[in-house]
Amino acid sequence: MNYERVVIFIDGSNLFHAIRYMNIKIDYQKLVDFLKEDRKLIRAYFYGAIPQEKDIKKNSPEWESYLRQRRFLEELSLQGIKVKLAKLRRLPSGEYIEKEVDIMLATDMLSMAHMNTYDTAVLVSGDSDFSYTVEEVQRIGKRVENATFKRTSSYHLRKVCDRFLLLDDYMDRFVVEEKLEITQEESFWERIKKLWKR
Repeated sequence: MNYERVVIFIDGSNLFHAIRYMNIKIDYQKLVDFLKEDRKLIRAYFYGAIPQEKDIKKNSPEWESYLRQRRFLEELSLQGIKVKLAKLRRLPSGEYIEKEVDIMLATDMLSMAHMNTYDTAVLVSGDSDFSYTVEEVQRIGKRVENATFKRTSSYHLRKVCDRFLLLDDYMDRFVVEEKLEITQEESFWERIKKLWKR
């Protein structure tokens, strides 16, 4: 086993925009396993933002979306991925804006580098705003790898990182194929088959 220590930092919003555009679903545990390779995983972090419950009207489509987001985040936690959340801020227009997420991720990446928590950081984001953070982490003596989809990739971020992985080329390793729902008709025929097998 390789004793290189790795921490994975997932920019949830940036990744969400890519997978929504590509219309795919990711198995995050498989993504983490793929990114850690044969190295020692210290921890994987997922950074995101959700609205405050008080800002959402119950029994509305927005409420249902909120509940799905909460379930998704709970599933990540159960998989051993540390979820770090900021709150979405609601504007008077009713739209939400995401604040603090990038700062949370950048602060954690820098502070863990200073505490010597990892040898290599894997940044799952295409946001060029992280370029300066990457350079500071490297100045401390740590390596930074960038993994993202082409849709959200930043040339400048790719250029400053020590290694770049284009996730589009490895989707077979972590993309979930949607299973078709079993219809009543299929269930009926499955029962018939079982009767014939007796």
